[in-house]
Amino acid sequence: MVMKGLIAAAVPFLASAYHCPGSASTIHASCKVTVTANAPCEQVKTEMMARVDGQSSGLWHDPHNNGTYSPTNASSGLGFQRLTGNKKYTDQMLFDFVDSGNSCEISGCSESQVFSIADFSTNYCNLRMLYCGSADGCKPVKFDFTSQETQVDPSPGAGHDQSACLKTSEAQGFLATTSSCPPKDFETVKDFDLDSFISKRWYIQQQMPVKYLPASQNRCVYAEYQLQKKSFWGYDVSVHNHAEEVAAPHTAHDSGKTLCAKVVDKSRGKLEVAPCFLPTALAGPYWVLDYNEAEGYALISGGAPKEAAEGGCRTGTGTNGSGLWIFTRQQKRDEALVQKVRSIAQQKGFDLSVLNDVDQSACNAETSRSAAILSV
Repeated sequence: MVMKGLIAAAVPFLASAYHCPGSASTIHASCKVTVTANAPCEQVKTEMMARVDGQSSGLWHDPHNNGTYSPTNASSGLGFQRLTGNKKYTDQMLFDFVDSGNSCEISGCSESQVFSIADFSTNYCNLRMLYCGSADGCKPVKFDFTSQETQVDPSPGAGHDQSACLKTSEAQGFLATTSSCPPKDFETVKDFDLDSFISKRWYIQQQMPVKYLPASQNRCVYAEYQLQKKSFWGYDVSVHNHAEEVAAPHTAHDSGKTLCAKVVDKSRGKLEVAPCFLPTALAGPYWVLDYNEAEGYALISGGAPKEAAEGGCRTGTGTNGSGLWIFTRQQKRDEALVQKVRSIAQQKGFDLSVLNDVDQSACNAETSRSAAILSV
C-alpha cells in the first residue's frame, strides 16, 4: 500500500509544468526549486558555468561527495548532468532564468535517470550547489551572491536537507554506498620518478595534525630528500624536515640529519621513514599517492587510510601509519592548486576535515634547522 501510494503520487509530479530534463525511468526521484538570486541573471549563469568548468582546473569542486558536473544541451537556460562521486549514477538538470530588477528568478529541476524513490537529498543538492554562495558555506568562483529559495519541491520520498549537500557520504535510490576503509582499490602513484621527486624542496600547504606534528607547528613547513649510500639498516634516502611554531617567537623544529627513508616499492612511491638509528622494521609508511612535477604538487600519506569517519577515511594520529600532506614546489600558496590536490585526496576516499592550512608567509627559506617533523 505504501509503495503504491508513492508511485501514484509521483505521477502528477512528473507531469508538472516545470522545465525538467526527463528520465528513462518512469519512477525516479527528482527535485524542483525556485530561487531568487540577488544578482543579474547573466552573473548567475556565468557563476554556474565557472563552477562546472572549474572542476578540471581545480578552481572548484562539488562539496556534495565530489560529483562531476558537465554541460548538456538545453533549448533555453542551462542544462547539466552530474555523475555521483561513487561513479554509479547520473542525474540531469535544467535551469531557467528571468531577470527581475537587480535580481534573478531561477527555476531548476533535477531528475534521477534510474529507478529511485528515496534520494537522500541528492537531486536537491545537484541544483543548490550551483547557486549557493559563501553565506551558505559554498565556494564561489567568479560571483558571490546571496539567494533565497522560495520553493523547494522534492518528489515523494526524495529529500531537501541543506546540510546533506556539504557532506561526502552519498546514497541514491534504494542503494546506499557502504564505506570501507581503506577504500576498495586504493592505490598510490604509478610509474613514480624518485629522482625527480627528491630533486628540489617541497613546501607543505596543508597537513593533518599527528602526535609528532601538532597543529601548533603549522608554520613554514618544508621537506627535503637526498639519495644516500644504503645504510646498515637498509635506508636509501636522507630526510630533512622543518617546521616552526605558529606562536611567536616561532621556535623552529628541525630534523637535521636524524631521519632516513627506505625505498619499499620505487615505481609505486612507497617508502618507510624512521630515525636513522632504528631498524627498518620500526619505520612507518610514507606513501606518494599522486605527484605531478610539471604542475608542482604531490599528495602524501602515512600509508593507507584505515579509520572510518563521517567525512571519509583517515590514517591514524600516532607515530607510524599516520598523516596526510599536500606538497607544492612553490612556497607561495596557489589556492587553485591546493584545491585540486584536495579533490584528488577526496577522490581517493580521504576525510578532508583533518587537513589544516600551513602558513607559508613571512618565512625565511634558510631558517636554521633544529628538530623533528614529518617522520611518517
